Amino acid sequence: MNNNFIYTIGHSNASAEFFLRLLQKSGINCVVDVRSVPYSKHTPQFNQNELKRFLFNHDISYVPMGEEFGARREDLSLYTNGYLDFEKTERSALFLKGIDRVKQGLKKAMIIAIMCTEKDPLECHRFSLVARAFRKHGMDVRHILHDENVVSHQELEKKLVMLYFPEKFADVKQIILDLGQEDSREELGYEQLLHEAYRKKNAEIGFRYMQKKEAVSY
Repeated sequence: MNNNFIYTIGHSNASAEFFLRLLQKSGINCVVDVRSVPYSKHTPQFNQNELKRFLFNHDISYVPMGEEFGARREDLSLYTNGYLDFEKTERSALFLKGIDRVKQGLKKAMIIAIMCTEKDPLECHRFSLVARAFRKHGMDVRHILHDENVVSHQELEKKLVMLYFPEKFADVKQIILDLGQEDSREELGYEQLLHEAYRKKNAEIGFRYMQKKEAVSY
């Protein structure tokens, strides 16, 4: 079996039981942890060892991949204006190695959820960096929300554009219409706005190297 889709999820301050329900509802059998620092004094149930044990007891694999996909990087060449540049990062050898590793897991019938901290995927690097990169590699990415709904990456991209360019696309329905017009000027305009929206979000949430000691866990 070779799946062509992956999920993402943020644990936030949910209970372990609720988090498990979200995973089981989507049939997840493998959690890939993309946190650079997989520990938190505020949510100890999601500390690496506790989470790994909890998931194992419910037949779900746990794979730490903060080194490959984390939001904190020691390589200063990946930073622009002091913050981690997602476009540079997704082209790095370590990141690409991580993508290949996940693809190998998918070939083994893994149903994978990329996990980070933030509840809202738009506020997390798992959306703007990791999920976006998997989309570029031909994957269908779906985001598990805490209201128990699952939304496509494309649907959240529309919200991202709306966030930064509400005057350009005041109606989400118009974006859907534009996307349906192949090679249209509207679609080209949307893609340009989307690219710029990603950059703006990157500048907002990208990890700042000089502040790494004070920064919160991603």
